[in-house]
Parts: sequence; C-alpha cells; structure tokens
Amino acid sequence: MRYFYFLIAIFVFTSCEDVVELPLTEGPTRLVIDANINWEKGTAGSEQVIRLTKTVGFYETEIPPANGAQVVIKNSNSDEFEFFEDGTTGLYKTLNFVPVIGETYTLEITYEGKTFTASETLKPITNIKGVRQKVENIFGRDVIRVDFDYTDPINQENYYLGEFSSNAYLLNVYRTWSDEIINGNDDSVFEIDENLEKGKELTLRFYGVSEAYHNYIALLLQQIESNGPFATPPSELKGNCVNTNHPDDPDKKPLGYFRLSEFVTETYIIE
Repeated sequence: MRYFYFLIAIFVFTSCEDVVELPLTEGPTRLVIDANINWEKGTAGSEQVIRLTKTVGFYETEIPPANGAQVVIKNSNSDEFEFFEDGTTGLYKTLNFVPVIGETYTLEITYEGKTFTASETLKPITNIKGVRQKVENIFGRDVIRVDFDYTDPINQENYYLGEFSSNAYLLNVYRTWSDEIINGNDDSVFEIDENLEKGKELTLRFYGVSEAYHNYIALLLQQIESNGPFATPPSELKGNCVNTNHPDDPDKKPLGYFRLSEFVTETYIIE
C-alpha cells in the first residue's frame, strides 16, 4: 500500500511539470506611456526620453513599440519641447528640455488619430548629507544596513521615491514615503539586505515626487509585494494620462504615468 501511494505521488508531481496555457480573453490594445522626466541635480537636464509601447496578450514575450507618435511637452508659458522617435524603437527623445522647479508641464501625445494628455509639476529633492553602515541582527543572522542621511525641508510638503540598485541584486528596489511625520527633521532612507557584502556597490537614486505619484507608486508596490497564490487579483492602477477623444471609456484609457522629478545619486561601496 505504501508503494502504491508512492507511485501516485510520482504521477502527481510529474504531471505538475506540464505547461498548461489557459485560453484568455484579450482586451483591446492600449497605449502605454512611460514618461519619467528625471532631472539630475546640478546638470542641465536638457536630454530627456519618453517611451511609448502597446499592450500585448498575456503569453506574448515581446513588447511592441508605439511608432509614429507626435510627442510634445509644454510649460505654463506655452514653450514647447518636441520629442522625436529614435528610429522605430518607441523611444522619443529631446535635447532642449528646460527644467524649472515648481513649473507645471503638460504632455501631449498624438497617436493613431487620438490625443493623450497629462499635467504634472516638477518637484525638488534635498541632498544626501552622508552615508552610514552598520550591522543588524535579523532572526539570529548579522545583516548589513546602509543609511543615506538627508534633512527634510521644513517649509514644504515633500514626497520621496528611493531607488536602490546594486551588483548584488537582480532587480532594483523601490520605496516611497512622505514627510508627514519627519517634516523639517533629519532622516535617512536605508537598505538592509543579506546580499550586501564587502566590496559590493549600492547606489541610491533619490527623487522628489508629487503626492499623486507617491500614491500611485505606493499602490503599485503594494500589489507587487502582496502577490501570491491566495492574493487578491490586482486592480488596474489609474495614471494621470487621459485619452481626450474618449475620456470616459476605460478600454481606451492609456496606461502609465507622466512624472517630473529632480533627483540626486549617491553610490556607496560596502566596507
């Protein structure tokens, strides 16, 4: 009898290796707008890139670019910054963007006879004052923690995005938070990971973002981190881009976000 159960187990687990493709109903193709205008503090910020792609079916492995669009950003003075596609890559570039902290910009995209728009304000970022490393004991194991120190400006409402990259990681790590509790005080954004070892490089890109984008990316990270076999299916996140031809049709609304941020970069070598 024990041998019989063993054979059943082998059959079940072997069967689990078969790839099953379920027939899925595909929705209409939609435009995906990856419009992150990032101005590194202390630079001209004139070179910027916007990526346009199209949605594909669940089992597709390649993401098609959205070719032939007209892309322009306007400031409050109606100055226009045109973006031109690099070949057929779906990457639209400009060399003459003028970033101004606190300025409101409007993105306009014309694609396949439809117009898509979004507006955002360019947000500032404070400097990183220093970097500290220490060891913390997590569940009986010593793990390296690295703190990047900054001072939150007291006379403004701030929202932050931290992006960590490292040659110890396969993927970048993102965090977002506000200054609701730490307004005007010294604070730090830190990374703690068992893969951080001596000689590894850890880089922080520290962005100032709007409250709306903070809420958007917080929901996105929550959906990613809560994924699992018993997780609630993720809901569609609503970006700030609008299809002006069909503003009330959810099937024709573009995906993605238009964001403008000043940022600083700090790289630290683990000791």
